[in-house]
Amino acid sequence: MRGLILISIIFVFVQPASAALKKCVDDHGKFHYYDSILPHECQGKATIEMNKQGVVINRVEEAISQSSEEDKTAHLVESQRLAREKKEDTVLLNIYTSVEEIDLARERNLHPVALAIIGTEKRLDIAQTRLENLQKQANEAEKSGSPNLASIQEDIIPAQREVANLRKEVLDNQKRMESIKAKFDNDKKRFIVLVE
Repeated sequence: MRGLILISIIFVFVQPASAALKKCVDDHGKFHYYDSILPHECQGKATIEMNKQGVVINRVEEAISQSSEEDKTAHLVESQRLAREKKEDTVLLNIYTSVEEIDLARERNLHPVALAIIGTEKRLDIAQTRLENLQKQANEAEKSGSPNLASIQEDIIPAQREVANLRKEVLDNQKRMESIKAKFDNDKKRFIVLVE
């Protein structure tokens, strides 16, 4: 009977050999020590496990959930978007005082591009006429067996290149005009929303 009591006392007062002391740091830099029950301040925090001599035997890194990181990133992107939008709204209100001013600015920006298109189209007409004439000369030289055929064909290549470049320039300027129109249309819509 005595032996049984002695054994039960030993089980009650002696910790198991595997019990280790654990330590974590909360958000305020305060250390928390525990052996089995995790304090709520240590939830999701990095934990160091030590033996009785204080030697680190295990480290558990901070548990950062993937969704919380994605939430932080999404929140950051959204706050940056809102800050950029607020800045653009401030600039818009500082530049224009009425819808008419936006329309005038739109026309001022479109005018040089429209002039560039007109000038390029005139040059394109001249280049196309020159190319058509060279092609006619090449056809006639080929039919007649003229020795000038080779030099005419050499002249055709840069003429074709010039026509292609001028066509591209016209298309680029037309796209530029569409972009300018879209920008000013958006500015106008936003301005109306801001001043109402």
